[in-house]
Amino acid sequence: MAGGKKKILIVDDDADTRFIVRRMLSKDNDYIIAEVSDGIEVSEKLKIFKPDLIILDIKMPGESGYEVCMYIRDTLKMQDVKIVAVSGVAGGIGDSIMHALGADCFFTKPVDNDSFVKTVRRLLEKH
Repeated sequence: MAGGKKKILIVDDDADTRFIVRRMLSKDNDYIIAEVSDGIEVSEKLKIFKPDLIILDIKMPGESGYEVCMYIRDTLKMQDVKIVAVSGVAGGIGDSIMHALGADCFFTKPVDNDSFVKTVRRLLEKH
């Protein structure tokens, strides 16, 4: 890790969401942040970026957040990487499914900024 900074990968097909999340997390200078716009780009980015934490949208074109989470946990065996799942769909079983697939926590969009940032910090402190 460069200078001890933690690396965060934002995976979301919505550019505005990626911008908002980046801005929320950029206030803390302890992070190096990268972004991808769909689940298909994740595997290439993981080879070169090696994040400590992934912020993962569930509903995306191509591969969904469910598929990406399974790929990270089961195929790549990346158990140390923290995964924060995010969905624009409130309710349903998305939270339960993501936890079963290995996500560390789940937020519904729009996220509560303070709670989101505190959760990211807490997960990275454990890393």
